[in-house]
Amino acid sequence: MTDDPDPPLLEEDDPHERTAIVSLGELRGGQAKRQAKDRYLLIRARGAQLGHVTVLGSAPMRVGRSTECEIWLSDDGVSRRHATIGRSTAGYEVEDTQSANGTFVAGQRVERVVLRDGDLIQFGPQAMFRYSIADEAQEQLLRQLYEASVTDALTGANNREAFDSQLRMELSYARRHGTDCGLVLFDVDHFKKVNDSYGHPTGDEVLVEIAKATRRLVRNEDVFARYGGEEFALILRGIALDGAKVVGERLRERIASLAIETDQGPLKVTVSVGCSSVGSTPDPSAEALIAAADRRLYLAKRGGRNRVVATDPPEAP
Repeated sequence: MTDDPDPPLLEEDDPHERTAIVSLGELRGGQAKRQAKDRYLLIRARGAQLGHVTVLGSAPMRVGRSTECEIWLSDDGVSRRHATIGRSTAGYEVEDTQSANGTFVAGQRVERVVLRDGDLIQFGPQAMFRYSIADEAQEQLLRQLYEASVTDALTGANNREAFDSQLRMELSYARRHGTDCGLVLFDVDHFKKVNDSYGHPTGDEVLVEIAKATRRLVRNEDVFARYGGEEFALILRGIALDGAKVVGERLRERIASLAIETDQGPLKVTVSVGCSSVGSTPDPSAEALIAAADRRLYLAKRGGRNRVVATDPPEAP
């Protein structure tokens, strides 16, 4: 006669199967803690930098095209000192400061109004923001969504869409303030051979290392972007053509000095560089600036690669 098998463990007997008992008070306390809405945000809803988050503080913030404004806008139709957003006993208020094209809240032109959660605020014909009251987690999520929308996942540089938006903003800034703006386009030489000989994972590593080297070289106010494939771009605020060429040379030298470790030994790569600037371009539009830099990048490739070209060849007589 065999012993009876052990009876099955009841839930209360097995520590791994026990259900945790949580009181309603604990749930309410945790929920209240998670949902404390103490962040007052302006979220870009239309125009340049879509999704960008600005936190409103206790001090009033000026909105406009002037560089003195805490919220600087490059959009057409925005006045130099367009409006002010500040906190009162009733909440945050937006006040139009005699702008040419007006300030609108929920589609109505206003002089001064207290904002409500979810209000859409429009400065002039194009620049639109959403006013939102959020908790810390919601603010962090909004920031992460914005960063993901403007960042190239592989290299961490700005993506092409962000580059296009930033270039137009910088050109607008240069026109209004009478300053220059340089553009540098650079492309990895013989990148297809790298992928064919070492594999695409190594090709990706090359792009990552180039991005790291570039970020160590540029200033905070410069815009670094992955323009497409193995091509990158730098927007250089306040830099003329000669300065853009100097940056291009430094960049070329730094990348040529890299030794990227692979299973087949250290890998050396080079880049070809084309430069342009607002001051040296007859039609200083974004399209003309890109076309000039791209044309010179092609000349650098055709001239032997691993070089910088900042001017067009003289026209034949």
